[in-house]
Amino acid sequence: MTQDLRLALGTHVAVAHDGETVLDALLRVGAPLAFSCKSGVCHACALRCLGGEVPEAAQRGLPAHLAERDYFLPCQCMPQTSMVLGPRRDEDQLQQCLLVSAGGHGSGVLTLELEPVRAFEYSAGDRLLLIDADAAREWPLELTSDPRADYFITARLALPAGAPEPAVLAADGFGVELKLRGPLRERPSARPSACPVGPEIAWPTPDPALWKLLGDGATVRRVLDAFYLKVYADATLAPFFEGVTLTRSIEKQYSFLKACITGEKCYFGNRPRNAHHWMIIDDALFDYRQALMIATLREHGLDADLIARWTSFEEHFRADIVKAAAWPRQVGDTLIDTETFERETLLEATLCDHCGDEIAAGTSVLYHRRLGRIGCERCQGSAVATAAA
Repeated sequence: MTQDLRLALGTHVAVAHDGETVLDALLRVGAPLAFSCKSGVCHACALRCLGGEVPEAAQRGLPAHLAERDYFLPCQCMPQTSMVLGPRRDEDQLQQCLLVSAGGHGSGVLTLELEPVRAFEYSAGDRLLLIDADAAREWPLELTSDPRADYFITARLALPAGAPEPAVLAADGFGVELKLRGPLRERPSARPSACPVGPEIAWPTPDPALWKLLGDGATVRRVLDAFYLKVYADATLAPFFEGVTLTRSIEKQYSFLKACITGEKCYFGNRPRNAHHWMIIDDALFDYRQALMIATLREHGLDADLIARWTSFEEHFRADIVKAAAWPRQVGDTLIDTETFERETLLEATLCDHCGDEIAAGTSVLYHRRLGRIGCERCQGSAVATAAA
């Protein structure tokens, strides 16, 4: 790199390393960013560019209204210039929902039930602005549902005295597509990963006959060997397995499926909720993974009945995997937020996870609780001064 490229987000400033994304550079200095897939799919890490140039690749896949407002994906951005960055603004976020029902016509207070096209993070009490059909007016909705327990979103629309109902709702048409701005928060909200979640899904009913039909596990192993080779070569799915060996993934999934299908207590790893707690996965991404699995099952000669019986065990845990924001890791009754940074003083010397230089014992290092990466003082940059900010 011929010059230092400085990336500034609030009080955190990083000097980009060669070949390093904006996301990795900011995490290196302790910037509190949400992130998950690192492949440009989940959009959890999106930021605004307030100064500098955004490479075209860093906006690929973003909705047009966000790209027009200079949003980009830090996980896909190799900086070409220094950049000044800003967080998301609630008013810039647009959501699409399908109308399920609208009650209370003529009363001045409408109760709406909505199905989100794509899951998004919200809390009861947040507001959405309903964009009317001609985009001439926006109507404030108060969200009343619990995102931890309810799939459909419920919202309350109180009309000003004498005001007509929004034209887009007048027909109460099931399946009408609504555009909404937000969610808007008038108060600081808790980090999504700090919020409790509902009860874990129970184990499914076993199907021991299926295990027999799958060669007492021999076919399962062959399928998983082929499937995970595809996963680790897939640009969309592979980032979720960073730091996990191919063999480890295959062995864990084999013992998990064996426990599900046979009912034997042979799996001692994390249940699906804890194993995926940090992964922001929507239904479309879950379906993408399932399509890859189904194709692999067909390649190994399984008929439609066997495929349906196999995939029913994976579908059983969909609600413990699909979500719009990271969940805490749960140990007993304790919820642990892993999406934060901590500082520790090294008892022994080690190597920097970013540049490979030695870090002496007694050095104060900053690390991300889930990733566990630490950096030398040069790589931490302004993190030493801003960690407590």
